[in-house]
Amino acid sequence: MSWQSYVDEHLMCDIEGQNQRLTSAAIIGHDGSIWAKSDKFPALKGNEITDIMKDFDSPGHLAPTGLHLGGVKYMVIQGEPGAVIRGKKGPGGITIKKTAQALIFGAYDEPVTPGQCNLVVERLGDYLVDQGLQNTFSVPCLFSQNSQALQEEIKGRLGRRKMSWQAYVDDHLLCDIEGNHLTSAAIIGQDGSVWALSSNFPQFKQEEITGIMNDFNEPGSLAPTGLYLGGTKYMVIQGEPGVVIRGKKGPGGVTVKKTNQALIIGIYDEPMTPGQCNMVVERLGDYLIDQGL
Repeated sequence: MSWQSYVDEHLMCDIEGQNQRLTSAAIIGHDGSIWAKSDKFPALKGNEITDIMKDFDSPGHLAPTGLHLGGVKYMVIQGEPGAVIRGKKGPGGITIKKTAQALIFGAYDEPVTPGQCNLVVERLGDYLVDQGLQNTFSVPCLFSQNSQALQEEIKGRLGRRKMSWQAYVDDHLLCDIEGNHLTSAAIIGQDGSVWALSSNFPQFKQEEITGIMNDFNEPGSLAPTGLYLGGTKYMVIQGEPGVVIRGKKGPGGVTVKKTNQALIIGIYDEPMTPGQCNMVVERLGDYLIDQGL
């Protein structure tokens, strides 16, 4: 398979059979040479690739200036130091995965979610790393509905590597708990940036995340109005001031755990119990805090 085929058939494929695709994508060598790209991938300017490589070598290099690609500036959000850089601009953004020899780029805009972009780019990147960046094999689109076995194989590979944020959602927050699963889950930066989420996580508003953060900083501020997420109101129930907020609505509810940098959010409904939701969300949150995240 040629590098162009990886772009056309993998990075630009129909994500999850929903007729949603990345806006543009490319595979670019560490030296800035273009191995393959989609038609709409922006023309690179100046030292953009050099600056991106510097951030991989010295994580945080791009934070003060932002990530520039084709002259467009993206705000750098939480990635994986030395492995993945993620950028946000309005309703869209970009994910860059570093392999041994190349950079895998994916740019997206609504309705594609940040989590979907991360999934496509990072899984292809991990796959190519495992293959030693050889281009003599052919596989179906990694993310089509007809490649479940391959998806499971690659998901297993992710588990043996440093876990991606999307994998934390898929493999931990949405795991089987005594035959039950959360309805939806997400990892969201404290500034409201989406690090990863499940496909059915509600479309929230920035002011909702601001309200949640205000309650962590001033426990009790949400009690009079309730906790809102995606327009749904939850009655705030006993949590852990400054650490965990719990909400209830009918037979379901929500748990929000604050880490050093992010919010871990789990939403549940019967037959899952509040205690099971708390366990899943807070256990992952405590682990990430222990990792300094």
